[in-house]
Amino acid sequence: MAALVRGEGSNVRWVAHLDAIIPLRRPKTRPMIPQSEGNMTVHSKTARHRILFVIGSMGRGGAERVISILANEYAERGSEVRILTLLDDEIGYALKEGVEVVPLCDKNKSRIRQLPFWLYQIRRAVRIYQPDVVVSFIARINIVTLLSCLGMKQRIVVSERNDPARDGRSPLVRLATRLLYPFAARVVFQTAWAQACFPRRLWKRSAIIPNPISVSTGALQVKSKKIVSVGRLVEQKNHKLLIKAFKVVHESHPEYSLFIYGDGPLRTELVKQVDALGIAHAVFLPGVVPDVHEKIADAEMFVLSSDYEGLSNALLEAMMMGLPCISTYCAGSDEVIVDGENGLLVPVGNHVALAEAMIKMIESPSLARELGQRSRASASRFRKEEVIKDWNSILFER
Repeated sequence: MAALVRGEGSNVRWVAHLDAIIPLRRPKTRPMIPQSEGNMTVHSKTARHRILFVIGSMGRGGAERVISILANEYAERGSEVRILTLLDDEIGYALKEGVEVVPLCDKNKSRIRQLPFWLYQIRRAVRIYQPDVVVSFIARINIVTLLSCLGMKQRIVVSERNDPARDGRSPLVRLATRLLYPFAARVVFQTAWAQACFPRRLWKRSAIIPNPISVSTGALQVKSKKIVSVGRLVEQKNHKLLIKAFKVVHESHPEYSLFIYGDGPLRTELVKQVDALGIAHAVFLPGVVPDVHEKIADAEMFVLSSDYEGLSNALLEAMMMGLPCISTYCAGSDEVIVDGENGLLVPVGNHVALAEAMIKMIESPSLARELGQRSRASASRFRKEEVIKDWNSILFER
């Protein structure tokens, strides 16, 4: 029988044993699990809505962050919320007590070998839980979800969460999204650019919804001489470019420090780069911190150095806080920043231009102050309360 345990660092429930993802016998601690599929369901008759999210992981990441916000919001409103995770059982964000995470993963098997299991279990979950809507995030997961539910009269909403032209998807994934997305009730994109990467015939059933953003504090009036960035330490974020650009900045402004919050597989490489450039005394990688907004609130600027993005949560949060922001001219950023009005944009991969923009912020404090004020004003449309309204219209439209 499956044991129910609590995810580390969270109060959310998840099923510990792979063979008992949706157990056939009813454990005493989980009375809503059915004895068999039949006509029995495992949903509350009093729930406002029943929502089933599907994603690879609930670890730290932009898509995961958005699902955590949506799941918590709908659980708080009285909806029954479950999250199926296909790749691991990590939980990187706090979830409400009513949100249940069900991992469908076997880390000892390759993803291709897990595919039949995923298809079967997702389809079975839909039959048992009878959700009002299934919400899937990220292209590959969207494909699996849509395949699982073929032939079922189930409302499915899928969402693209990255730059479809740059995220490394294979030709097979590109073909599958074009063949299967028409079976979804709606397709949600973060940006107009992502929508434009798909055939026009899909646009009619699509919507552009930005990330829901909330911050715990605003930018402080008293600044420290530091530059900050937040994001996973992966190739996409190109922190190597940021460190190389900061080396140039540090030569003329040695009193400044660079803080890069986040963790990932490139940490060791970035530390080696910092050491090789001789700036270890001025560049810091604090890792993942729970109070990141408080940590960056006194910064003079926020910098996003990514090669590509869907729509950066970290950038939107910095803008909402009122921090002066610099970003590379990547998809998403160019739809929220107007260069010279509410931030600065620089060419992707150009460390000289990035260094010049940071120096401009340092040497023009009045400009930085104005950009910070305008960034906060322009980010108001990303407030969680406003974005949730857009999601409501998509998830529960008749």
